[in-house]
Amino acid sequence: MSTTDQAAPAVDTTKAVPGHVIYRRVLAERTSYALAAAGMAVGPQLDDSAWSYLASGGIGLGTLAWLYAKTKDPDQGLGVLTRAQRAIPFLTAAGTYVANLITPGFNWWEVLAPAAWAGLMGWMAPLTRSAGLILELSEHQEQQGPARELTYTEFLAAKWQQATGDGTRLVSITPFRADRPDFEAVVVAQAGKAVPTFTDVQLAAAFDFPVGTVKMRPVQGSGPGRMRLVARPTSEDVEAVAEGIRGLWETSVSAPGKAAPGVELLDYRAEGHRIVLLVASPPGKEIHLPHTAICSAFGIDDPSRLVIETDGIRQGVVSIYKTNPLMKVRKATVEDLTMDAKGRVTIGVCHDGKPARMRLWDPSQGALRGITAGVTGAGKSVLQNLILAAEKRSGVVSWVGDVQGGMSLPEAEGRVDWFAKGPVETLLMLTAAHAVMKYRERISNEMGRGDFALNRPWPLINITLDEINRLLSHPDEAMRKATAYLIADIQKTGRKVGIGIRLAVQSLHLKDLGDDDAIRQQGKVGALFLMRTASSSTKEMGLDGIAPAGFQMENIPARIYENGQIEALFSGKDDEDGESTAGMAYMFLDGRAKFMRTFFAEKVDGVYPDLIALYGDEPANGLTEGEAKAAQTGAAIYAMRHLNPYADCDTLAQAMSKSPGGEPTAGAPAPDPDGDEAPAPAPTETPFGIPFGDSGPEIGEEPGLQDQILDLLADGPKHLKELRDALPGFQPSSVSNACSQLKAKGLAKTLKRAVWQLAD
Repeated sequence: MSTTDQAAPAVDTTKAVPGHVIYRRVLAERTSYALAAAGMAVGPQLDDSAWSYLASGGIGLGTLAWLYAKTKDPDQGLGVLTRAQRAIPFLTAAGTYVANLITPGFNWWEVLAPAAWAGLMGWMAPLTRSAGLILELSEHQEQQGPARELTYTEFLAAKWQQATGDGTRLVSITPFRADRPDFEAVVVAQAGKAVPTFTDVQLAAAFDFPVGTVKMRPVQGSGPGRMRLVARPTSEDVEAVAEGIRGLWETSVSAPGKAAPGVELLDYRAEGHRIVLLVASPPGKEIHLPHTAICSAFGIDDPSRLVIETDGIRQGVVSIYKTNPLMKVRKATVEDLTMDAKGRVTIGVCHDGKPARMRLWDPSQGALRGITAGVTGAGKSVLQNLILAAEKRSGVVSWVGDVQGGMSLPEAEGRVDWFAKGPVETLLMLTAAHAVMKYRERISNEMGRGDFALNRPWPLINITLDEINRLLSHPDEAMRKATAYLIADIQKTGRKVGIGIRLAVQSLHLKDLGDDDAIRQQGKVGALFLMRTASSSTKEMGLDGIAPAGFQMENIPARIYENGQIEALFSGKDDEDGESTAGMAYMFLDGRAKFMRTFFAEKVDGVYPDLIALYGDEPANGLTEGEAKAAQTGAAIYAMRHLNPYADCDTLAQAMSKSPGGEPTAGAPAPDPDGDEAPAPAPTETPFGIPFGDSGPEIGEEPGLQDQILDLLADGPKHLKELRDALPGFQPSSVSNACSQLKAKGLAKTLKRAVWQLAD
């Protein structure tokens, strides 16, 4: 063994000696092992073996007694390991010699065993190594310059090896910060052995850190041969904080009369920026985690630092952050907004750093609906633009109704297939969409199809209605009635023919949805984004049915502060000093509530240039030829959708009578793809070319369906199922609606449940 092998690379010198002294000690130790091995091989073959038994037994028992006397004090630190290392040669030699003695006759291994022992002890040189000698540089060596300085990780590894000497190694050493000694590493034992158990005093002494700042913890997914070592002499140990939170949870949250009585803390996980708690209610009890009360228990004044997620039954996950996890979010890329095979795009980041994904459509369900709720400045426009840009990038036909006259989503104008400005044109767009939906239903029925297939034969159509509360609460009763009917019918039946619809409103209160609970309930079936609103009451917001059981949340504040809102108020900082929460939202999807934030976009001169760039320069995706003709027949406006000439009902009524080329269009039939002429809309005196009041046929009525039902009822009462079976060319829902319309007109009535007959 060379002097380099024997020189300990660590500091904290126990004894510095010249290199030749170390060499001589090692040589002497190895020579003694060789002589002892010869005696161990020859001694058992001699006739007088009594002295051999006494000598070998005395050496072994004496060594054990010495080791016991030196190690019985538990407070002597890592010196126990050093003394055990010194006892190794004597104990193993005595054991080998006794084994040779008690074996009758001569066996070949009685020579091989002592030789192997001598070779192993010579390689280990345990007596010299346990002395902790390090090399003393000579004057000549000092003149040659100092030896290479150890890196911090090499220094730590050497310190550990010198302090323990038990064969364990310190690997994967990772400092937390370059300017602090704090680090974490993995302690690896020899193959087939477990990492020894060390006290806090022993661990601290190994690195000369304060007692209690070095901890040994299990490695997830690994056995006892690997342990995680965490040393934090100068910074906060987040895992120690988590252990403190366990006590706080038991005393201030789960105790009787506290925030969540009986909810047990099952496990926790500490990360650099957050602590994650796994909790569960008692068996047989539904989980209930009040957000505000738990914030109060932990002394959190920024509710966005506490995120609660539940499985809707009895378990939940509580994430506690040092600061708001969504203070800064990056900008979106084209890759984020490109739809994958599951119909998903990425629109932002979740609180835990995972991508926030939503579906533009669902391959198993078809088109989707949804609602985005948030007050002015909450970030609805950025969210809608991200989705619209993703639709354009993914081949989706986007129709946008900006009821605020084009002011809410100016970036979308000219970049989507139809950008309707104001309530009048938005209503026309809905009428055209309804006509396209009926056209697709008829063709699908003829083809024997029950569900939508992307681009076979039609593209996906998604309708975005921003500030739709202005139209659902319009002073004109006819417009309100028509809007509510069209939205509700597209929500109910558009899914199977690839027409989705999303609403953007100030809140989920019924007054913002025209007091139409059916529209709210249908919209909640899809993706729901709840941004900052004017109310923090989830019950009033109508989250029943979509929020997981036990879910509790507080309204997202307008601004957040790195050190908390109360600290900002106390220090006299203005509101502008905080960070805007625009884009933060709770995304309710697939029965889960995710706290997320949309990608960042900077507004310049009233628009978002970053979002405009994401739309791309390619033409917007449009309808097929057959659909365009159906839309023209239904609303007589699709061909003029980019002109936006309409300000009120009177100018619209005049424009509806002529096409852009001056030819009449309101009553002109449009042929369908099979060559058959589509029926012209019924003549009417009302604007838009469609009736909104009680006169004339209902919107979306199937031509001739009511007459056929009356003919069938002329033969006697019929069950609704019989009527549907007798009219296979119509959708079952259309037959039900036609019966209701006949009842409203006084032409039919119900004899009993689902049994219809002619009125008297």
